[in-house]
Amino acid sequence: MGLDCRELLDVKAYEFLLNWFMREQRRHQLAQLEEPLSYDGFSAYDQLAGQLIDQARVAFIEQFGEPPPPIALTNLFHLAELEIAGVRDPLRSKKAKQLQ
Repeated sequence: MGLDCRELLDVKAYEFLLNWFMREQRRHQLAQLEEPLSYDGFSAYDQLAGQLIDQARVAFIEQFGEPPPPIALTNLFHLAELEIAGVRDPLRSKKAKQLQ
């Protein structure tokens, strides 16, 4: 499946969530926080990630009238981080190179 979750969401829903996460991560300067090595839920990164995922779920319900699949929230949160950093899905890039 990879991070992009295209098989779980239609194009509008996918683009909505990805753009929402990218906009909010930039606004909150998520990239400036150091991601912890242990995920205990208490770091500033963990707290902000949880908050943004919860807010994205509400925004999605307001936009589409139903909740998104939970895995789509998590995956698109991390895909937005990669997009902001200028890194695409590393597994997809690796597969593309193998096909050449």
